[in-house]
Amino acid sequence: MKRSYSSLKSQASKRLKTKVDSLKTQSSLNFLVEQSKNAFIRYLRMPPIFFKHQLYSHEPNSRTLIDCELQNMFQQNQIRLFHSDFGIMLMFTSDYQLLIEQQLLNSNRLKQHFIDNVLPKSIRLSIEKNALENNFQMNTNDINLLIQSGLLLPKESDQYWFSIPGLAPLVRCVEKGRRILLQMLARRTYREMSMNEFRQRDTKKHCLLGFEYHMHDLIGANLAHIIDTPTGSVVRIGGEKN
Repeated sequence: MKRSYSSLKSQASKRLKTKVDSLKTQSSLNFLVEQSKNAFIRYLRMPPIFFKHQLYSHEPNSRTLIDCELQNMFQQNQIRLFHSDFGIMLMFTSDYQLLIEQQLLNSNRLKQHFIDNVLPKSIRLSIEKNALENNFQMNTNDINLLIQSGLLLPKESDQYWFSIPGLAPLVRCVEKGRRILLQMLARRTYREMSMNEFRQRDTKKHCLLGFEYHMHDLIGANLAHIIDTPTGSVVRIGGEKN
């Protein structure tokens, strides 16, 4: 019987304190933060960044609920959502503000304007040049500086994605983690491995953000799935078949 990837949650996750324990999305985020924040700081020197599909791996039958809760958190400016080739990325607004402060260290006016006015009033993945100029009184130099700082990414004519600066190391890390875990599964006769055996394998060298982070990415991206067997949970390569 196929099921969600809830078996990854350790006893430590049960001790996480949150004011909104009833929210599945917040609980999942707390778990991912607890498991990966130190690795993000140690190896990537940046705050934790997650993918929406990692949250789906916790509760695959609650995607609509997760989407609604994320949108609510976005509207309250608790998190920021970003477009990427891997899917929707997210990070806490407070963490994103730290990156903004680092990137705009020598432009205090633009930094505060972007944090205090643009972000809270721009609950979208992208923004139009017209809005930046007319709604937020930004000039061409301001916009160019945001692009050079990696906070805006040209989307199409006169439109920009909000973006996270310095993402290349994270992309390489995620790609490597996927490749290594999939190779381990592909070498097996039935292209599957028990979760217990998977955990015992030495993946720290290649999965720098932690086993849970990379496995949630694999499952959420539908590159592998979990099956319950009489002897325990098994990870099988490929997405779930309906």
